[in-house]
Amino acid sequence: MKNKGSFRLTFILCIVLFLIISLNWSLFISGPSRIQEEKNEKILSKIEKRVEGIKGLTCHIFDYVTFNGYTNDTLYWFDENGDTITKREISDLNYEKAKDVAKEEYNVDCKTIELGYGYNNPCYEIVGTDYMILIDFDSFVRVYEREI
Repeated sequence: MKNKGSFRLTFILCIVLFLIISLNWSLFISGPSRIQEEKNEKILSKIEKRVEGIKGLTCHIFDYVTFNGYTNDTLYWFDENGDTITKREISDLNYEKAKDVAKEEYNVDCKTIELGYGYNNPCYEIVGTDYMILIDFDSFVRVYEREI
C-alpha cells in the first residue's frame, strides 16, 4: 500500500514539474517570439498597403531592425515602423560587383549575399565561410565586418 502511495505522489509531482516547465517555456521563450512575429506582420502589412506591388519583403537586423523589398523598378528600405528610409533604382543593383569587392579588397568569399541596412545606408550583406561583411550599396566601401 505504501509503495502505491509513493508512486502516485511521484507521478503527480512529475506532472506538476512538466506543467511548470511548459508554463515557463510559453511565457519566457515562445511568448516574446510570438509577440515579435505579430509586430513584424503588422509592419509588413503596413508596408504592403503603402507600396503597391511590393515583393520580397525581408527583415534585416544590424544596428536596428529594418525591412527591405522591391517592385519592378525600385528597391525600398523601411524602418521598424514601416516608414520609408530610402529607395534606389533596381537597375543600380550590382551583386557581382559587391562580391568582387568583398573578395578582392577584404578577402571574403561570398557564400550568401542579400540586401540589408548598415548604420546609415543601404548595404549588401555578404556572408563568407569565416566572415560577414556589409558593403555600402552606392560606394562599395566596407561599412562593417566581423568574424563568424
